[in-house]
Amino acid sequence: MIRASHLPYVGSLTLGAVLLLACGDGGSGSNTDAGTTDAGTSGTTASGTDGSGSDTGSGTDAPTTGGTPELDPRLTDCLRINACEADGGSPMGLQRCIGHALDVPWLWASVGSQRLDIEAMTCKLAAADCAGVRACTPPLAGFAETCKEKAGTDLCVDSTWVICDPLGAPLTAMDCAAAGLACDVDIWAGCGLEPCEYGVTEASCEGDVLVECAPSGFMARVDCPTQYNYVKVSGPEGEETFSIAGETCGFDEMRGALGCIGTGEVCDFFSQACDGDELETCAGGKLSRRDCGALEPGGQSCGFVQSGPFAGVAACGLVDAACDLGANEACDASTISFCDWDTPGTVDCLAAGYTGCATAEQGPRTIAYCTP
Repeated sequence: MIRASHLPYVGSLTLGAVLLLACGDGGSGSNTDAGTTDAGTSGTTASGTDGSGSDTGSGTDAPTTGGTPELDPRLTDCLRINACEADGGSPMGLQRCIGHALDVPWLWASVGSQRLDIEAMTCKLAAADCAGVRACTPPLAGFAETCKEKAGTDLCVDSTWVICDPLGAPLTAMDCAAAGLACDVDIWAGCGLEPCEYGVTEASCEGDVLVECAPSGFMARVDCPTQYNYVKVSGPEGEETFSIAGETCGFDEMRGALGCIGTGEVCDFFSQACDGDELETCAGGKLSRRDCGALEPGGQSCGFVQSGPFAGVAACGLVDAACDLGANEACDASTISFCDWDTPGTVDCLAAGYTGCATAEQGPRTIAYCTP
């Protein structure tokens, strides 16, 4: 018997999806005898740690437009955010900020702390100044007493989305109001604007965009040409994980509801393959093709995730990059050395308008940042 079920994303792509190997086709299964469930319906909460939820202080604002004119805008933003967080908070390093672009396409399928982390980084990138950056992730100490009685859950404390770890300590938090949103709890907590009733409010298509009620109780807009979902299939040869990368919004024959589907030939089971830079998956009963080489930021190709919770999944990402976004960063006097997307890079913090370079330990990694 083969069992297939859509599951929510609970891993971390920032340090995982970059480990792609460009080769061959992904595996495919045979007929399934069990229905699928909507992605994102499990109450699973990821338990990975997140520096963005660390305590922050007020302090003096770092430059709001750090960097010289020749710096890539992405790098300029990441320098600014880290300097803002360094002023009484907890920097995350340049590579994690740069790698946010690899996480965003998985927002539809993400839950728990992974989803919060993606949304919090988006909040920081949109912030106009350092006060706005720090407001996205309020100090965790303020939620310690609340989490003691809410171990292993996520909740709203006024406008703040808080995730408590299984031991009853606050794991991470995001102030939805800092992003212009509200906080609500339906199946689980989350940020949003337009309230809905999960499982009751009907989904709709607006061109290529799927509009549906998320388990947080807010309407969500899923851009099908860029977002991913995935499915785990258990069969005689063990468990396989397939990516689902649709092209447009329509009726998903496998999901039994509106979803992100392909526009190609009919397919009757999950499949994934790379054809050069093109990713081909079976999405909603039709083959879907995504041109990885045309995606922004540039330099992406098609490959298979080699480690982490999505090992075996085909996706767009960095294939055979000259450096690793999960590697250590370093300071040499005022100069940071880091992985600049797919190429080793350096930036002189003094020349970029900051006071110097500093390092910190974040789990097993050393991260570097410009000081305000």
